[in-house]
Amino acid sequence: MEKSFSRSSKIAQELKKNIAIIIQYFLKDPRFKIIITISEVIVSKDLSYAQVFVSFLETNEKLNVKKLLTLLNKASGYIRKILCKKLKLRIIPNIIFYHDDSLIKGNRISLLLNKLVRKT
Repeated sequence: MEKSFSRSSKIAQELKKNIAIIIQYFLKDPRFKIIITISEVIVSKDLSYAQVFVSFLETNEKLNVKKLLTLLNKASGYIRKILCKKLKLRIIPNIIFYHDDSLIKGNRISLLLNKLVRKT
């Protein structure tokens, strides 16, 4: 019988929760004045890498998103250091941040569908 949750998915959930706490409380950089939400964490099978998908509230310019992603990727070593203290894992994965724009795309699709319904 197959397990409903694998080890990597459990670790991904713990990483998601702890990285969100670290970003909110431990990163004191004044450039992180906006709200950062973590939508998903995907951990590789050997637990060496973690892809963290984040979305930013109140950003309209693409330059700001790119700048915030580079800042988060530069702070990933510090975040990993704090994760080493919080989690009792033999291997803490290297963290790579990616932008998750699914909310923006979903809003665009919803607006287009509403326009189509109004026209018919």
